[in-house]
Amino acid sequence: MKRRLQTLAIAATTLIAVGAHAQGVYGEVGYSQFNLKQDSRGFDAKVKPTAARAIVGVELAPHLAIEGHAATALKDDSVRIGAASATGEVDNMLGAFVKPKVMLGDTVELYGRAGVASTKVSTSALGAGGSDRTTSFAYGGGASFSLTPQLSLNADYMNYLDRRGTQVDGVTFGVGFKF
Repeated sequence: MKRRLQTLAIAATTLIAVGAHAQGVYGEVGYSQFNLKQDSRGFDAKVKPTAARAIVGVELAPHLAIEGHAATALKDDSVRIGAASATGEVDNMLGAFVKPKVMLGDTVELYGRAGVASTKVSTSALGAGGSDRTTSFAYGGGASFSLTPQLSLNADYMNYLDRRGTQVDGVTFGVGFKF
């Protein structure tokens, strides 16, 4: 198993290096507004925590890229239901994605994303709670508007988690840089 992980790591590093040399590396930073929904023993809580997200991507071809995502919490959110309250936060998220994309003219890019995300969520409801890290299939899509050849404005919707009664999705607005 250890040997397989080493081989996979070497292959991924080589793929990224070849892609970076062939096409280019880019990065994005953004502000994410998540929707966190958790169903715990019939108590359904919905909150809207925020996070900062960073992306590093490598263009493999004109219509295909791979990306690594990382997000960290900025603010939790609480909701009051009668005498009860619920609090939720997306502590952090790490993900790897394939990004097919298409250009509309010279400045607008539409894209999709599909991959895997490991998301850590902290919640409390009715005096109980805790944190849990879950890895699941993640997907989404968005648009990018080029201001210059190296600078863009971006907006996307992503669904990072939908397992075991917990859902995390949301929108991110950000700025992209090509190196």
